[in-house]
Amino acid sequence: MLAPDHQQHNEQRMQYAKVMQRVGQLPEAQRNAVFLVYVEGFTYQEAADTLAVPIGTIMSRLAAARTTLASAVTARPAVQEKRL
Repeated sequence: MLAPDHQQHNEQRMQYAKVMQRVGQLPEAQRNAVFLVYVEGFTYQEAADTLAVPIGTIMSRLAAARTTLASAVTARPAVQEKRL
């Protein structure tokens, strides 16, 4: 059996930590929708009933959260120019 790739494991842990940090920075309403649907496995309707909002609101909050998280993942760090 091969030894686990520690570098890959560390990179995965760092990526997980970054995702969780970004989720934590979402507005509360979006964070609640993400938690109920993606973590707890609620249907959109169950999440809507739990949060006492229309199902369309859940859909909008999840779409906004996905957009925010995707843009954070694809954003590249700013390149600082070198000054002489």
